[in-house]
Amino acid sequence: MLEEKRLSARKKPKQQRSRQTVERILDATRELLKSTDGAGSARLTTHQIARTAGISVGSLYQYFPNTEAVVFEVYREILDKVQTILDEFDSMEYLALPRDEFFEILNRKLTEAEPDTEIVLAMLNVSKTYPMLQEEERRHAERTAKRIAAFLRHYGSTWPMKKLERLVLYVFYMDHGAWMYRAHVDPERKEILDWEVATVNFVMMQCFD
Repeated sequence: MLEEKRLSARKKPKQQRSRQTVERILDATRELLKSTDGAGSARLTTHQIARTAGISVGSLYQYFPNTEAVVFEVYREILDKVQTILDEFDSMEYLALPRDEFFEILNRKLTEAEPDTEIVLAMLNVSKTYPMLQEEERRHAERTAKRIAAFLRHYGSTWPMKKLERLVLYVFYMDHGAWMYRAHVDPERKEILDWEVATVNFVMMQCFD
């Protein structure tokens, strides 16, 4: 609990100018992470971030208490996008779709929403420096597994919920390997999206056999 408090923003930006300042801070952090693939994350400092954002370090400290809090906010935004998509699909409009169409669209949207390869690889590396990121990813993975498992049950899977959650977690962490492939091969975007969606769909459909 103390760790989470230490990572929370000092104040929420309410005015347009404040929101723009926070976005500059986050953009600068993304830029720095991308430039190192996270390898230099241990040396990332608030002074570095402020300089890249074109603001004083004092301005940065108005919103974030330390470097870890800034990186955590960048990571949280990535995870929030996933939950927003799951919120969108947890509606009668989507749940009325045929099963295969539902999961094809869902998995494609989730894949398309993923950030640049450099950012993802940076975050995987950064999590080794900041354990709170690992804990947040674990919570996110478990929350995502429960929600997608509920979709699978809605479409008629008779597997126990715990087994469905394990299946989704398997797919979730399988995605880490896909990112390593992207970094190694640098494939054309449509090709990798098609392959990843096809792979995820194939694995998930095992629960309907």
